Parts: sequence; structure tokens; C-alpha cells
Amino acid sequence: MIIDLILDRKDWEEEGYNTYDAKQFYDNVVAYGEIGFEIARALDGGTEENVKKALCDYVINNEYNPKICDYINSVKWLPE
Repeated sequence: MIIDLILDRKDWEEEGYNTYDAKQFYDNVVAYGEIGFEIARALDGGTEENVKKALCDYVINNEYNPKICDYINSVKWLPE
């Protein structure tokens, strides 16, 4: 699930590892098909704010803890 991708990144960073790879995250999101379409579209051609909005929309629409959006908005999702 896409939520696992988000939370895995958060957990790894809390443990001191910076292993985030924007391309790998994109590929993983695309693998979820229609579920990840808006997120993949934002990652593919949107801005950082578009990506954060798409991720937060996913969290809220799937009734996950909305506090996850605090984390989503605190990090960068697009490659530098």
C-alpha cells in the first residue's frame, strides 16, 4: 500500500537513514495502478506542493491518521 511507502520512509529517517529515492518511490507508486494515479501524475510533472497535496489527499481519502500529512509536508518528494 502507498501508505506503507510513506511510513517506511518516515521510519527510516527517524532511525537516521536517508535512503529516499524519488525514482524508486515513483516506480512503487505507479505499480499500484489507479490507486496511485494522482500521486504519480504529481511526481511526474507537478510541483513539490502538488505532490504533497496528492499524498495528503490519499491519506485523508483513505481515512488514515491525518497527522501523517505533517510528515508529508515536512520533507521533499521530488528529486533535487
